[in-house]
Amino acid sequence: MSNESDTAAGTAADPIQARWHFGVPIYEKHLPRSLEKMPSIIQHIYRIKDRDTGITRSNQGGWHSGDRLHTTKHEDTRWLIHRLLQVSTQCIKDFEGDRPIKDVRMVSAWANINYQGNWNAPHEHLPCTWSGVFYIDSGEPTTGDDERSLEGKVLFFDPMPLGREWKRPPNVGYRPVSGTMLLFPSFLTHMVAPYFGDKPRISLAFNLNVVR
Repeated sequence: MSNESDTAAGTAADPIQARWHFGVPIYEKHLPRSLEKMPSIIQHIYRIKDRDTGITRSNQGGWHSGDRLHTTKHEDTRWLIHRLLQVSTQCIKDFEGDRPIKDVRMVSAWANINYQGNWNAPHEHLPCTWSGVFYIDSGEPTTGDDERSLEGKVLFFDPMPLGREWKRPPNVGYRPVSGTMLLFPSFLTHMVAPYFGDKPRISLAFNLNVVR
């Protein structure tokens, strides 16, 4: 799926910013307009789940759909896919700076539902260029706002561990927030710590390739 429009991804008043960890950018972007469409998208995901047992990749338990969700004809899900591609394209152009790129294409997308005790083992998304996840419903972690807890966090690992003497942590964690997207280089090893909330956590993950 290619980017069909350069509009609506952001403006000068709504700048794209990255947090840099281990010399690698991780973009975090909240998409408030998406929240009104979430009930329809959640219903669509559960309809898919009712007829599809799903697949196992890095997921340890839970449900992982097939990876062709970006081709869906469901109107609200297509809107979300297109919005994620727009925002991701802006993030990637921010990272690339003056280096020209022809296009950014979404090559796969899938839904995840995590229940109590489910987690994702460490993995990467190579050979793609960038990968992302959007939290449709982040659920209700039992630890609430306790930032010291790893419960349900996405953990990104240092691709070049330097040792404690360099005072650089071996990983960094992001707590999922409903309506928020994370975008990161596909080579970056990451995992999801076990989630113990009573409410299912629902997310949409995707892979992108940069065409030069």
